Amino acid sequence: MYVTIPAEEVGAKIVEWYSCIIARSVDQAVLLHTEIKEMLKRMEPSDRMLAYYSLVEYRFTLMRDQTTDETTGGKMLEHVGITVEKSIDHMLHYLYYFVSGQHEFLHERYRSAVKLFRKAERLLEHVNDAAEEADFHYYMGISLQRINQNVLASSYLEEAIVSFKRLGYPEREVYCQHILASIFSEAGNYQKAEEILKTSMSQVQKNTHTEVILIRSLGVNAHRKKDYQSAVHFQKLIIEKYEIKDTIVYSKAKYSLARALFALDQFDEAQQWLFEALKEATYHKNREYILRCKILESLYILENKAKLNQITNELTKLKLHYEVEELSEEISGVFEKKGYTDIALSFLKIALQAKQKNLYLGVDQS
Repeated sequence: MYVTIPAEEVGAKIVEWYSCIIARSVDQAVLLHTEIKEMLKRMEPSDRMLAYYSLVEYRFTLMRDQTTDETTGGKMLEHVGITVEKSIDHMLHYLYYFVSGQHEFLHERYRSAVKLFRKAERLLEHVNDAAEEADFHYYMGISLQRINQNVLASSYLEEAIVSFKRLGYPEREVYCQHILASIFSEAGNYQKAEEILKTSMSQVQKNTHTEVILIRSLGVNAHRKKDYQSAVHFQKLIIEKYEIKDTIVYSKAKYSLARALFALDQFDEAQQWLFEALKEATYHKNREYILRCKILESLYILENKAKLNQITNELTKLKLHYEVEELSEEISGVFEKKGYTDIALSFLKIALQAKQKNLYLGVDQS
């Protein structure tokens, strides 16, 4: 006998599923996903509940795969937006803006992400869930960090850390600490960044995605303080030890390894890793790392100043001002070492311009 399931019953199960996603309880979230899909087949008609399911499923996919498909996600949000627009459910509106912000963040449209998170923030009072609020503060913090609003970013991240610690979510706490370490590293406080990362390493389980991210950040921090041998060590550790071959982190590790090897004048090995990194970054459609790889190619292999100017302009259009500053300083140093002082000076000017843009306040500053 076919029995219809009330939408409210499915909704309660979606809430349970969502809580597992926030807590990163992967195995339980997978089981609930399967159960809910079966429930939906017998659920009474409810566009609102289907909208909830679609939004939470997006977050589930992100947790499971560490990425989402841009086209599929965009179509889902467009479709769900029609239901959201007609609804007076504040929680549904909040979730729609929050997930939309996550979608923009994942596909490197950071200012757009912040604008959507601002809309979600105005609805936080209707959420009444400490874990969800902590998750929101984490995403707002990391998004602000990506557009160089580091004072604001730190404030959101510190609030998230306190909440995750109180809730007993150590992995989420470590993610926040990791971004704080990145802020210290970018500001040149390499020792503080290393202290945070090493403390976080002692809090995470071995052979996990979180540990991989921390090891990669230790490598990036070592590169910034020009300890290239350590940078090579950390990135090779990721590539050789961890089973992450289908993720963007693997591609980023190869890029960082190539960059450190070029700095050590180990060109043959560096080229090998660079071409692999570029191929994988292209597969993942990660524009920032495609451009980063092309900078290394143009700088160390082609020695093409015009191409370097073109690529730094493209990074500037993406509002990646810190990245432009850091990479332009590296380009300048390479040309200065070769005796091309005029070219070196031109890229120092680009770095200075990027640094000045970093100092602008306000997330809508263009």
